[in-house]
Amino acid sequence: MKLLSTFRDQLKTLGPIKRAWFTTFNLGIPFFETHVLPALLAADKPQNRMDYESMQLHLAESGIDVRVFCDMRMIEADQVKRTAIPVHGILPEWMRSFDKESLFHPKVIFLEDIHGRMVLGAGSANLSISGWGRNQEVFIFKSVSNNDQYQQIKRFFTPLATVAGINITEAFGVRRSYAGDAADWRFVHNFEKTNFLQHLLVDTQADRLTVWSPYFSRDLAALLAKISSLAGKDLQYVIVPDRVTHRYVRTEWSPAIGQLMQRGILKFHDRPSPRSDNIEMTHAKLWLASGQTARLAIGSWNCTEPGCASFERSNIEAGILISVANKTQIAGRDLCLTETDFCSKQLLEDEALEVESYPLPFDLQVCFDWERSVYHVQGNLHKENDGAEYYLRLPGMKNQIPLHWKTRQHEGAWPLETLTQEVTDNEALLADHCYEVWRHEQLEFRGLVQESGVSYRRAQGYDSLKDLLNDLINGVDSKISTKPRLRPVLLHDDLMDEAFEMPTNDANDNLTYFRLFHAFEQLRKRLRDSTSMDIFEKMLFAYPGSVQELVQKVSAQLSKSDSNVVFNWFLWQEVSSLQQVVQHAYDKHRAKHSRRALPENSKWASLKLKNPAIPLPQEISGNVQYMQRIQEMCGYEP
Repeated sequence: MKLLSTFRDQLKTLGPIKRAWFTTFNLGIPFFETHVLPALLAADKPQNRMDYESMQLHLAESGIDVRVFCDMRMIEADQVKRTAIPVHGILPEWMRSFDKESLFHPKVIFLEDIHGRMVLGAGSANLSISGWGRNQEVFIFKSVSNNDQYQQIKRFFTPLATVAGINITEAFGVRRSYAGDAADWRFVHNFEKTNFLQHLLVDTQADRLTVWSPYFSRDLAALLAKISSLAGKDLQYVIVPDRVTHRYVRTEWSPAIGQLMQRGILKFHDRPSPRSDNIEMTHAKLWLASGQTARLAIGSWNCTEPGCASFERSNIEAGILISVANKTQIAGRDLCLTETDFCSKQLLEDEALEVESYPLPFDLQVCFDWERSVYHVQGNLHKENDGAEYYLRLPGMKNQIPLHWKTRQHEGAWPLETLTQEVTDNEALLADHCYEVWRHEQLEFRGLVQESGVSYRRAQGYDSLKDLLNDLINGVDSKISTKPRLRPVLLHDDLMDEAFEMPTNDANDNLTYFRLFHAFEQLRKRLRDSTSMDIFEKMLFAYPGSVQELVQKVSAQLSKSDSNVVFNWFLWQEVSSLQQVVQHAYDKHRAKHSRRALPENSKWASLKLKNPAIPLPQEISGNVQYMQRIQEMCGYEP
């Protein structure tokens, strides 16, 4: 994949990456996670599920801001998603100046390193295996060299960030200097005051437009007349089309096209070089304005009215414009086309892009905060929904949640009533990244859940309580131990190449009382020695072998009817005694004026056993002196 190689080359010009934002029309999530993400992280291509988790851990620990924006209708939420990379759906019709037919169509890559060096890429390739591996595409990367270029980028991402609920000033703050050395380019998109064709033609005195495009308006002659009118002069058009089965241009023949071709105003040309046999289609979009000077546009603009983003009907498009030499040619030999070389109505229907209508009168942003173990749901109702009731299903929650809207409009829409839901340990979200909207017991829509606080996302755990306790006994750090594995919900993956059997969970097999006490003493020491609230909370909830995981495994052990009662009594006491240590460590790390008490929510409550106290046999519990001795030596509460 040539584009992937070029992408790697651009990364080599930068230091450690701080931010990588991508936009695309359609998105192949497995492709992005398998090819683009490893390149971004300088990692090998993942071979198994654990490799993806390793990349996710790297992202969480490094704090790299990686996210993708794509057309809401093209996300295909049922794709396999193995990381917590945010994918933001954009629906142009709910943004200013667009309608329900408008597409979110730009293909842009913005890279920034920790030193402030920035690179912008733009072209025709979607984030998919076709875009990066099978089609003939065009893509260009440029270093950001001045404030004008930086502001052009910021104006592009600002409305996208607003839709996604991102603070744009944090991502695009004030810059005082620029390390790039390429001042001769401009980033052009819909969110500028001047449209694409105006930017392309200005000061060129152009008399000819050469256009590479796979798609065309059905009435191509009418579109070319509009472009000439915008230019204020008659232009000559040279079209380099991708053709269906190497023959048919994707537009209908008309007498007007015939007249333009007869007068020499419109010509069709082949590519300047032969296309490789393994290329599925030429998806490249190039616009060359030639006159007294020449300017080349590399971007997402098709030769359609919405695609050239310069008239009333418009998609969201973007690309880079550069000045080139007057003699620049991007067309090959003349094609002698006739009426038979244009698509029939039926062939155009077969080739037409199918974009399903967005089925809901509202948008939703669903985010799960791993640090706080809570869902936050925001949204806006854009159309009155005739009283229909909609329900939301969230991963990790059994019951559907009704959606209710505020009665007062804000900026032309009705905001969603505040909606938050706690989920103590959302293991389900590790594998199921989709929320669902239901109406009348029918599934209406599936979207992707955003995830924040991902450094608290616990994807690994111990197979058994015995393994967990043995690592504590041996002083092994769970973060580097070989014992933890993927949590059970992640083991049903098409990448798993080995059988998995759940081991027994009995902790008292070959585990002496002394080793039990030693394991818990080691854990207490680790909690006491924690150096910050962040590390302390991750020991409680996020790391393999966390206190939360320990409590879950002990609870399962205590629920077994055939377990050693005396051993389980000590096990129950040891877990319960951790509460004091947790409280003292929390008190040590809490902010100066914050409450001393532990937070009162289901996440922190999960650190306590819900199992009832284990009764000892009468011959033991009835020995008062013996029981007092145990309580004094072990520090158990009476």
